Amino acid sequence: MARSISMAGHGTLLVTMLMMVAFVESATPPGIAKNPTEAKCEDPSFKQCHNLVHVCPKFCDNGCYVHCPSCKPICNNSTMQSPPPYVTPPTPQTPPTPTPPSPSPPTWTPPDPQGAKARCKSEYYPKCYDTEHTCPPSCPRKCEVDCVSCKPVCSCDMPGAVCQDPRFIGADGITFYFHGKKDKDFCLVTDNNLHINGHFIGKRNQNMGRDFTWVQSIGILFDNHKLQIGALKTSTWDDSVDRISIRFDGENILLPETEGSKWQSSSTTITRIQDTNDVVVEVENMFKITVKVVPITKEDSRIHNYDITNDDCFAHLDLKFKFFSLGEEVDGVLGQTYKSDYVSKVKMGVLMPVMGGDDKFMSAGVFATDCSVAKFKGSTSHQEGSSLNLQLPSVRCQSGLDGRGVSDYVSKVKMGVLMPVMGGDDEFSSAGLFATDCLVAKFKCSASNEEGSSLNFRLPSVRCQSGWMVEALYARNRLLMFLHVTKI
Repeated sequence: MARSISMAGHGTLLVTMLMMVAFVESATPPGIAKNPTEAKCEDPSFKQCHNLVHVCPKFCDNGCYVHCPSCKPICNNSTMQSPPPYVTPPTPQTPPTPTPPSPSPPTWTPPDPQGAKARCKSEYYPKCYDTEHTCPPSCPRKCEVDCVSCKPVCSCDMPGAVCQDPRFIGADGITFYFHGKKDKDFCLVTDNNLHINGHFIGKRNQNMGRDFTWVQSIGILFDNHKLQIGALKTSTWDDSVDRISIRFDGENILLPETEGSKWQSSSTTITRIQDTNDVVVEVENMFKITVKVVPITKEDSRIHNYDITNDDCFAHLDLKFKFFSLGEEVDGVLGQTYKSDYVSKVKMGVLMPVMGGDDKFMSAGVFATDCSVAKFKGSTSHQEGSSLNLQLPSVRCQSGLDGRGVSDYVSKVKMGVLMPVMGGDDEFSSAGLFATDCLVAKFKCSASNEEGSSLNFRLPSVRCQSGWMVEALYARNRLLMFLHVTKI
């Protein structure tokens, strides 16, 4: 009986084992027994499927791969296009951190030229009179209109100008600087009956060994009169506030702050050409001076390193001189350039040609006549020694400069060539030195001219910037004028 029980137990165990094998076979995925391959998605961009192991189906005889987008195993011989083998992308290189460029120094933005206007104020030019013009970019704050050409021009770029850190333009058209010294007076023009001193203000420049200077006021002696024009000390500049001071023979001249307002005494006239800070002074048959009070702006200070502070903007004068009766002995920083035989002594071709001679031109005061080149003698010498007192029409050179001579001529020669030639030999040919038979002759002799004229004198010469000089000479007892043109 015990033996039968033992055999029954072994049978039961065998049946149990067979059932377990059948269960395991039914739990194994298809194909695992015959083709136990597997695959996985290797593309990391499919995060939900990446590296997830898949068992190839049993009917995949040649293995399988995982279709990452659908995350399903696909037989290698399937008609579904197999994806290209995944290539690990290169590690992106971190772009170099851009180095910010070093900040460039701030550039100066010129003042808005639309703020400065000028008009022709001569009624003798009706086509241009009272026509408004915008000042050129080179002088946006101050200009004038040349009524002849009806164009705006910079006042400080004309012969006879004294502006800025004093920059002079001589009668010969050559620009030069005369720095002088701060708080000193210097002779600008001196002649028999005219003497003009300038009082200089400024700041010491430790790096350059000289002063930055400007003309704060001028003192004018003529006949037996004294005229002083100056700029009042100013901290904060306002164009609408008048900062000009005028004294004539010791008395203050107060002009209404209206353009065109005028003060007159005998032969002297002072007229406002703007409501404030801009006047023209004219003495009949002697001189005409345009005076404008201007400040040193913050932009000027920054550009030129003037180091101007808020307590003083160094208001000073921009000047333009025009003379009608200077003698041949005229001298002074500016006056010497009006001599007919003057040759500039400044070094040309440099950025800032400087006129020396501080000691030669220094005076003891704004009305002193003790500079070493002084010529002033007062009204007596003028009345006794001078009989010529006239202003000739102005010459307009091609360079844009003007002087005394012919006004409206336009050159007909070809410019820009080595030797510009004027033709017209037949047109200008005469039979003799005093013949008036050339084709363009205009001379008409009158009995009064022949009998009563004894005029015989040399007119002041005109020097053009191009280097040519024109001299005029009247012949005795003849109203013929000979022009002598020479290359300087």
